[in-house]
Formats: sequence, structure tokens, C-alpha cells
Amino acid sequence: MVPTAAELAQYYNCKVDGAFVFLTLSSGISKINELIIESIFNELHPVIVHAEIKAVIFNLGQVDYLNSLGLSLIVRIHKAVKGHNGKVALAQPNANIKELIHVTSLDSIWKIFPSVDEAKIALA
Repeated sequence: MVPTAAELAQYYNCKVDGAFVFLTLSSGISKINELIIESIFNELHPVIVHAEIKAVIFNLGQVDYLNSLGLSLIVRIHKAVKGHNGKVALAQPNANIKELIHVTSLDSIWKIFPSVDEAKIALA
């Protein structure tokens, strides 16, 4: 069964501000399944590929653990944004998530920032 928008809202919050999309992932993101990933991506895709969007910033400050499905969501969004010459950045990841990003060599693709504001300034 496809999750409703209200059900998906427990996993993330999306805010558009000019050329930026801010995606705040919640702690529940570690409990997602493939259907939820697909639903979140389908809901976000029209927003992130809009011509005016230049960057997507993931706020990971509420996320304690990021599993492979959560990571795959970020990768899928990265591919969609990159297809329109946009950028992706990660903000406020904890030490475990930083280590995961480093071990997977994704830190060579995504910049990591201590805050959302610093990410926005760097990508402006």
C-alpha cells in the first residue's frame, strides 16, 4: 500500500527557499522500507528538478543512524539534482554518519557542513 503524504511527513520535511531545497530528515528515516523511499523520491522529484533549484541541502541533525535505504534516497536525489547541474550538501551529520559517508567515499561527492546556514552560504 502506498503511504499517504501524512505518513511520509514523519520521515522528512521539505522547504524551498529561492534556489535551495532544504530536506530535514527525521530520526524515523532509519525505519524506512523500499516503498517509502520510492514514495518520498516521487513526491520530491518535481520539486528538486525545478529549473530554479540550484542545491539541495540535507539537514541530518535529527538522524542518529542512516541505513542503506536512507543513503540510497540521498544518492537518488543527488542524481536527479546533478542532472540539472545542481549540488547536494549534507549538514549536521553525527560522527557515525560522517564515518559512513567517508567509508563509502561519498565525501568526495558531497560536501559536509556543521550547519545548514554554512552549507547555504558555501553553495550560494
